[in-house]
Amino acid sequence: YSFVDPALQDIIDPQTKTITLANPLSSEMSVMRTTMWPGLLSALKHNINRQQSRVRLFETGLCFVPATAAATNDVNAISQEAMFSGVVCGDVLHEQWSETGRKVDFFDVKSDVEALLAFSQQKCIFEAAEHPALHPGQSACIKHDSEVIGWLGALHPEVQKKLDIDQRVFVFEIKQSVLDRNSIPSFTPLSRYPEVRRDLAVIVDEAIPVGEIF
Repeated sequence: YSFVDPALQDIIDPQTKTITLANPLSSEMSVMRTTMWPGLLSALKHNINRQQSRVRLFETGLCFVPATAAATNDVNAISQEAMFSGVVCGDVLHEQWSETGRKVDFFDVKSDVEALLAFSQQKCIFEAAEHPALHPGQSACIKHDSEVIGWLGALHPEVQKKLDIDQRVFVFEIKQSVLDRNSIPSFTPLSRYPEVRRDLAVIVDEAIPVGEIF
């Protein structure tokens, strides 16, 4: 369903105005979702409560926010956006004897998101930014041509506490329209010339994001 619990919605996305249904199925499904995270986090908690400590979930669907009256000439207009979202927690690998266990971190999830964006062949950058649902030190917005197309980060400790989740959780959300601009990979012949590698060291200010260097 695209309907969510207003209390859960307010915990995850308190800054966005929601659309309340005139005749909801229940009080727990009375507002339209502005993000896919409420449903994903509910599913995550359901799995954790059943001893599933390593969880990887994704979902696609529409999110709904009131459209700006200036853009539509209608104060009651609704803007809907198809989103691709995911939630991750637990160990990087399945439990096994040959590898030491390690919990997933921000850069593991960022790598997965970069792999998704690579199919679109669109140049996207990750920029440190704050989101009410995300840890202030481990969150980033995803931009394409200066437009924010998504978010990535660790769930805020206060949000985890309110949701009664005691594991570190990472979430991401990207506009589906960006991922739809993909292309089929094609073969490129290998060069006849041997590869040359050089080890270079560059000194820059530590405040400069790596994306600006490349």
